[in-house]
Amino acid sequence: MVPDLPSPSRRALLAGTGVALAGATVGVGAIEPTALPDPVTDQASKWLPDPTDHRWHPPVSEAHARDAVERLAAEVERGRDLWDELDTDERFGGAGGWLESARESLRADEYREATFYATGGMQFAAEEVGIALHRLDRPGGDPEHLAERGESIRERAERLLDGIDGYRVVDPGRDLGWYHEIERRIRLVRLDAHERDPDRDRAYDARDIGSIHAGNRQAAQRVRDAKHYRDRLEALVGDDGGDGTSWADRIERLDGRFRAAIDEFPSRGDLRAEIEAIEDEHGPGPYYTARWKLAMWCYDADYLVADWDEDLGLVNAVAAGQALAQRRAHDRAVDALVMDPGGPRSFDSGHVVREKRAAMKRFRRVVGESPSPLLSILTERAGEDIDVAEVGFSGSYERPIWRDRVDAYCYALIGRMKLKEYPQVYERFVAAK
Repeated sequence: MVPDLPSPSRRALLAGTGVALAGATVGVGAIEPTALPDPVTDQASKWLPDPTDHRWHPPVSEAHARDAVERLAAEVERGRDLWDELDTDERFGGAGGWLESARESLRADEYREATFYATGGMQFAAEEVGIALHRLDRPGGDPEHLAERGESIRERAERLLDGIDGYRVVDPGRDLGWYHEIERRIRLVRLDAHERDPDRDRAYDARDIGSIHAGNRQAAQRVRDAKHYRDRLEALVGDDGGDGTSWADRIERLDGRFRAAIDEFPSRGDLRAEIEAIEDEHGPGPYYTARWKLAMWCYDADYLVADWDEDLGLVNAVAAGQALAQRRAHDRAVDALVMDPGGPRSFDSGHVVREKRAAMKRFRRVVGESPSPLLSILTERAGEDIDVAEVGFSGSYERPIWRDRVDAYCYALIGRMKLKEYPQVYERFVAAK
């Protein structure tokens, strides 16, 4: 079986160790950072509360999940039959344990998880099918056939997209979250579904065909997911009193305003030049490391803001809003740093504990236990930042150890500062005008 989906409750597995530290941790953040030895505050950073798994995902019906699992089971069976025809000592790999996990989730009434596992498993099972089709010289393994299949899948996705381009909204915080997830699936379809290769003389080997067939099969599932979400959203909007109000013009205006505001910030190259000058003058100490990390986390995701899918209006606007918020958070974080450019090459992990406590306080105030779908999407990364703000996260320690402490401190700091900025972006999306 494949591992379970990541869950913030993983620390419950380590409760025995946590009990021993719980009493000590409670008081740590209330003390000045230098009051306790680093080994104590290093450990305390692991046991402070983390954000709940607040990221909203569209609920999935039992029928939809069952269909996805049955399709994977059929692909596995097809692959087994095809590989039995091959004259080879190689073994059919199946779905790599994903089918068993999907079935277990289905039995446990965890329908979103079942669909997730079924889609992931299709990559493995369908790749094996594609390899066999190529080696057996079957029509399904022909590149032209696969290109036609990919084009058909893409056309279905485009029809779905055309049907939501007005963004009819009754409850903006809820409905825009649904539209965002529909568009995300369509973006994945465009990445996965095979396109005809302009280099028609290219030779495809069995692995190529396997990968292409798997991409088509996964893309087809994502189209079904997007349609399922669209149908459920239409039912929600209808239950709330009708067709709703079009949000399309507002989203387009917001996207333009976010991008114009981004252009007022320094470029990524200019910022890196500034940080390199700090290294040249003071060396790669804690301040330089913090500046480099903050710049990387807040500026290096700009590829998500590129208009490479111009018709995915909401996904692009959300990405632009997040990029703007991250730049503003970056500036706040730099102003709040507790180290100086010429300071010593050491760092007190008490600062990690204090900053993480402050970040969690803001997380509870801004996000809470059940945020709206759109707010949960906007703030997702801030929660992840706070979650990994611990010295020696996942047992990986940097050397010298002060680097790991600076990492943890910066994660908590930038998470807190993002949570000062994301709500403003959210309000821009849901405002009536």
